[in-house]
Amino acid sequence: MKRIICTLLTAAVFISMLAGCGGKDRILYKDADLSEIVKLGEYKGLPVDTSSDTFNEFYEDVLNSDVENNEFYTLETVTEGKIEDGDIANIDYTGKKDGVAFEGGTAQAQDLEIGSNSFIDGFEDGLIGVEIGDTVDLNLTFPEDYSNSPELAGEDVVFTVKVNSAQKKIVQTPEDYYSKLSFKSVSEYNADVRKRAAENYLVQTVLANSEIQEYPQEDIDIIYNSTKNAVESTLQEQYSIDFETYLNTVGQTETDYKNELVESQIKPAMKVQMVLYAILDKEEIEFTKDEINAEINNAVKEINNSSVTADTIKETYGEYYFEEMVVTNKVIDFLYQNAKLS
Repeated sequence: MKRIICTLLTAAVFISMLAGCGGKDRILYKDADLSEIVKLGEYKGLPVDTSSDTFNEFYEDVLNSDVENNEFYTLETVTEGKIEDGDIANIDYTGKKDGVAFEGGTAQAQDLEIGSNSFIDGFEDGLIGVEIGDTVDLNLTFPEDYSNSPELAGEDVVFTVKVNSAQKKIVQTPEDYYSKLSFKSVSEYNADVRKRAAENYLVQTVLANSEIQEYPQEDIDIIYNSTKNAVESTLQEQYSIDFETYLNTVGQTETDYKNELVESQIKPAMKVQMVLYAILDKEEIEFTKDEINAEINNAVKEINNSSVTADTIKETYGEYYFEEMVVTNKVIDFLYQNAKLS
């Protein structure tokens, strides 16, 4: 996913190399020997059966992602029928531990998208199939590492939930929206979906067959520090509080916060990065600073705000993000070009 600025030893070298980024000039995994800590599975010549049920699941996921990301749907409020995955249920609920309502566990007329994983495990799934207008009791257990209310961590509770109504999504078909995505025809759009589905399938296959034996601390710190900077900016801009105040509010030390973030988000993301970077190194795939700068400039254009510059984009997302983007695109293209589609 990212590589970046090369050291310019001389103007002549810069021009002759066209700003190419070498192994030690990148941001991520520049000092890590990925061949030693990433055990790659097979990744070249992988078969992709586009008629299989497994591939169709990837295909449908791409279609659904396009619909969700671009909001190619309308919402219809209904007061009859059963709750389904993807519905936005309007609910009243009360959570009790040992028969006593606990703080923060009660709400009225709250909208909840089923499948968003906004609530603890079992809450949303427990509403699937419930008739609108009915009330159900959900016997659930808070996660052992639940930090929002430590006194509830690992505890058994009962949520009494009444389903008031639901908003159901009426999804558009590709025939309705292909031109909005700048495709000339439905067939051209479907071919693009097929390609993206195959790419996703290939990446998941390679990840499943690969093993990370060690996560370099230097790269953990790079990603954590960038994430922390983004959180600090958001806290200041939206809530006018600093990072330390936020930690005090949620009852965490920064060490606790970092450890939780590393295990829940950073390492899972790094597994993808490290596998792709390992393929990049093994296949000696090159990329340039110009390609990275192009991604940054595209981000500036998409945001389309006069106060947003390349520097603010890099500060917000972290310079490594755009290096990673270039690397990801190149490696995924390599996997696709070397796959055996049928």
